[in-house]
Amino acid sequence: MTLYCSAEAVTCLWVRLVLAEKDVEGARFEIQRPGRISEDLLLLNPTQTLPTLADRDLVIYPARVIAEYLDERYPHPPMMPAEPAQRARLRMALDRLELDFFPTLRLVETATPAAAKAARKRLIDLIVSSAPLFPNRGWFLGLDHSLVDSAWTALFWRAAELKLELPPSADPVRRYAQRVFMRAPFQRVVPPR
Repeated sequence: MTLYCSAEAVTCLWVRLVLAEKDVEGARFEIQRPGRISEDLLLLNPTQTLPTLADRDLVIYPARVIAEYLDERYPHPPMMPAEPAQRARLRMALDRLELDFFPTLRLVETATPAAAKAARKRLIDLIVSSAPLFPNRGWFLGLDHSLVDSAWTALFWRAAELKLELPPSADPVRRYAQRVFMRAPFQRVVPPR
């Protein structure tokens, strides 16, 4: 199993975290550098979408499809709730991350200085407005760490790398981020600073 990914993209980190949670033996990461996509990836996925997972004869992308595939292929520990209502909540949270948070983060990273400044403000506002959703104990949807926790972890790590300054009203987010950054799978995927 090979995951083709970039070193810093939030969706790539999300999938690497899911692989670490699943403790998939023999999984390899092929880090793609900007402007230097490997020939293997070009053959497997001509669109060059990252992340791309190659598992035997199967090629999978984008990140959310890979994350759900990994959870189904490696069911322990489960990262999707057993109850349909909780699974729906997880999917709604992932939709919000993919439609609002991740694109705004991409603008912070890639836009012109003026547009990046506006995107930083929007991302901070999105995080602050989500602060009440983060519990003081446990994880985003309860006691079990889930796919959405791995996605939030990737977002918060990238926000920290970009030195996003959160106001005091985001303290629940800060506490949650500190907890997820202490988890062993995160420590295996993200080298210490």
